[in-house]
Amino acid sequence: MEKRGALQLLQRRDFRRLYLAVAVSELGDAFQYIALMWFALVKGGPIGVVAVRLADSVPALLFGFHGGIVADKWDRKRTMIAADLARGAILIPVAIAGLTHTLPLWGLVIAAFFLEAATSYFAPAYSAMLPALVDREHVQEANGLLGATTNALSIGGWAAAAGLLAIAPVSTFFALDAASFLVSALFIGRIAHSGAVAIANPEPPRIREAFAAMQPLPALAIGTVVVGLAVTVSSGTWIAGVPDLIRDVLRRGAGGFSIVMVGYAIGSVAAGAILARFAIANKARASMLAWIIYLPGYAMFALATSLPMAIAGAFFSGLGQVGASILLRSAAQEQIADDVLGRVMGVISLVYRGAHATGLLLISPLFVVIAPRAMFAAAAVVIPLFGVVGAVLADLSPDPLPLGKGDET
Repeated sequence: MEKRGALQLLQRRDFRRLYLAVAVSELGDAFQYIALMWFALVKGGPIGVVAVRLADSVPALLFGFHGGIVADKWDRKRTMIAADLARGAILIPVAIAGLTHTLPLWGLVIAAFFLEAATSYFAPAYSAMLPALVDREHVQEANGLLGATTNALSIGGWAAAAGLLAIAPVSTFFALDAASFLVSALFIGRIAHSGAVAIANPEPPRIREAFAAMQPLPALAIGTVVVGLAVTVSSGTWIAGVPDLIRDVLRRGAGGFSIVMVGYAIGSVAAGAILARFAIANKARASMLAWIIYLPGYAMFALATSLPMAIAGAFFSGLGQVGASILLRSAAQEQIADDVLGRVMGVISLVYRGAHATGLLLISPLFVVIAPRAMFAAAAVVIPLFGVVGAVLADLSPDPLPLGKGDET
């Protein structure tokens, strides 16, 4: 098949519609994230942030496996539409309660839980459907393009949030995100590809088949473990530490937090743009080495005495985490047969998103007794170490078996 560039993939109608759906919902999420984090901080302080972030992380552990099973059992397009409509419906009463000043912290916690529960079904279906829209050899380009675009939109959303907070209540952002999910569902509904999976085996899909599919691919399996460990430390440090650092150390408000998030988004855009342009051969191994970028990133947070230095630290953090995530997903999309791909993506999604919960439970509480600078300094060493050890173990493992064409039945 003729090689196509990342932008040329947009000539494919179905991919273009998926691209627009993800872009619209990501722009809404940019506003909603600022509202979610800052509302939680104002209402409950650092404990409020932890409570809300835990609520939107735990569902990945509870529903991640089932989301992968559903992606291989049911129509993937319809699953994505249902998840978008559910997320939009959840946010409408949250926006109304916020605008009428009747939204309690516990209400936001409940909403965050159900939003992530719906995402646990959307994410595996979306990741498993992508190779059918762009072909396996183009998944890295597609993921890179999507990552660069959505994070560029996040820059616009976070920057706009910093200005809109001066004239509009923060709860307005929940309404914008609700509308974005409804628009996303409309775009996905226009995708011609059915999203259905052709499965020769009449038995119901089981999650153990995902682990069996990953077993002959040691770099992919080890990379998934590394993601779980690295995100546990990075998210636990970020979620509790960044708002605390900005408010208490740098003496900045919600606008400062938004600007630091812009730095993270710029790093994410750079990661997506690089991976959309340059093909990586051993994607799973490269995903582990990408965590080394956290060394300068979190070191800058540890040493930050000004907002620009914190922004630079956020840039490297976005570059490392988004790069690692894109490479790992692309490796699975290239190497795993379609009839089990949903479950494998469910496992990866569970590990990646569920690690936010383990980070909140295991790492964030340490901020009660340890200063933010010390926590960021320790994470700057530990996170790259996970990646280096994982890459060495992958190099010592047997060569991966090629995807058997006979497995795609």
